Amino acid sequence: MQNFHIKEDANYFDHKMLAEPIKRSLQTINRNNPLPLYQQLYDSLYKVIVNKELEPGSFFATESLLQEETQMSRATIRKALEELVRQKYLMRITGKGTFISISYPESHIVLPNLKSLSQELEEKGMTPGSTLLQAKIIEPTEEVAQKLDIDMSDQVLFIERIRSGNDIPILYVCGYIPLNIGITEDFNIPGSLYFFIEQEFGKVIRSATHTINATIINAEVAKHLGISKNSAGLSMERVTYDNYGLPVLYETGVFRNDLYSYTFSMERDE
Repeated sequence: MQNFHIKEDANYFDHKMLAEPIKRSLQTINRNNPLPLYQQLYDSLYKVIVNKELEPGSFFATESLLQEETQMSRATIRKALEELVRQKYLMRITGKGTFISISYPESHIVLPNLKSLSQELEEKGMTPGSTLLQAKIIEPTEEVAQKLDIDMSDQVLFIERIRSGNDIPILYVCGYIPLNIGITEDFNIPGSLYFFIEQEFGKVIRSATHTINATIINAEVAKHLGISKNSAGLSMERVTYDNYGLPVLYETGVFRNDLYSYTFSMERDE
């Protein structure tokens, strides 16, 4: 079996200071104001977010940085941040701090047409990214062979990746592409597998079946996504077909449920 080049899994963030918009907003806090400090802190941070002074997915703060800047107690700072997280304006990444939520405020991806994750993120104004964990040629399991309508003696390209938006990890995903579409070990894996399949092998992607379920994220996947183990998530399974109805890609993965959601429009039959 041939191994592909593996991209090193880099640290996603390394922030040690507050952004200037946050510093400016914190200067409006007045300890002589009868309004509680927690509420003043919440209001000042809230304004930075809703005024879009920082882009979605960007670093926001840590408790220690806010404490250094405001000299407030950790309890006061934590209360304000937790409220913003609860309202989905901010998201926490374990060991890194809080970040502007990608899904803020209550936005959902509507999928009337088949799109790759890269297309979905770009339409939300985000920069899609991909960290390749491994890629190699393997013999498929019975389930993979069934999904791709191939024999278990056939081989597939296995691709394990982390997909991100604005450098925030969103999806842990494993993909399987049948070798019979023309793949060799010489290909570089791009961010979009749809683009890869269409541009390199002349396939026309036409349709997909996509299944979503609630799941609990295990420790290994949680580490890749920058969240706590046993967090709630969304599992996905997708089989993509070409214009002849033949499977060209099978994917399984786990989304962070605080960053990704689907909305479907439905009409009742007459």
